[in-house]
Amino acid sequence: MAEALAVVGVMASIVQLIDFGAKVLLRLNEFQSSVGEIPKSFQHVKAELPVLLDTLKQTKTAMETGSVGDETKETLLPAIDGCRAQMDLLDTVVGKVLPLQSDSWRERSRKAFSSLRQDAKVEKIRMDLQGYIQTLTHYHAASSSTLHPLIGIHLRT
Repeated sequence: MAEALAVVGVMASIVQLIDFGAKVLLRLNEFQSSVGEIPKSFQHVKAELPVLLDTLKQTKTAMETGSVGDETKETLLPAIDGCRAQMDLLDTVVGKVLPLQSDSWRERSRKAFSSLRQDAKVEKIRMDLQGYIQTLTHYHAASSSTLHPLIGIHLRT
């Protein structure tokens, strides 16, 4: 019973993370289209976030089609939860530094200045997200591989 709940939790976490990540990406895109460019610290995040979202969608599809066992779903949960934690941090930073159209000139200036102080934090978030992307991508590569291990076969040279 506990395993079944964990499996449902994994699926729910992925769905929420895809939705949340898409909202953060939309915010970055809106900012870029209104200003012309985004702060340098967010450029890598903006480039890598679609990769993460696509990887999560692939994971969700694999789970829905039954090609991922319950045990594997549970082992992927820490990576998915880690993604969620980093996305929460990213959303907080985005809220602090990317001005809204409704912000006053003074507020826009304050946010622009504060974005410089957030560079290290954004870089750490990006690196952590990149690690989770690698974990999920490696999982997909390994699970979709048609290569079979050569157990007990010795190659002669």
